[in-house]
Amino acid sequence: MPEFRYAREELLKAAAERKGLTVSAYLRSIADAALAAEGFPVGEQQYCLVRAGELISTSFKPAKDPDGGEWLPIENEDNQPFDPALHWRLKPLPLRLDGDRVVRVYPVVPKSMEHA
Repeated sequence: MPEFRYAREELLKAAAERKGLTVSAYLRSIADAALAAEGFPVGEQQYCLVRAGELISTSFKPAKDPDGGEWLPIENEDNQPFDPALHWRLKPLPLRLDGDRVVRVYPVVPKSMEHA
């Protein structure tokens, strides 16, 4: 298979870095967003194994835990309202247990702070 070429490769790299992603992961996220906008179901739910209040592991395909843990869906949140015209979404903070839910929080910063 021939190598993929794109005239705006540097822009793709910069956009991926801003989101804390590899170029491949960024392209997949763009493709998923376009498919979702067309009404196709594309999102897979990620789960976290919680055992005695401790986050053990994550998976897209949870299996019964022999040690009695519970697989909870991971909920993604921004730490403040996100407007793509005004903000950057940074790499997520570590997962946290919030009552009976597991949360992944994405820090949101103003675009004026991109080089801070």
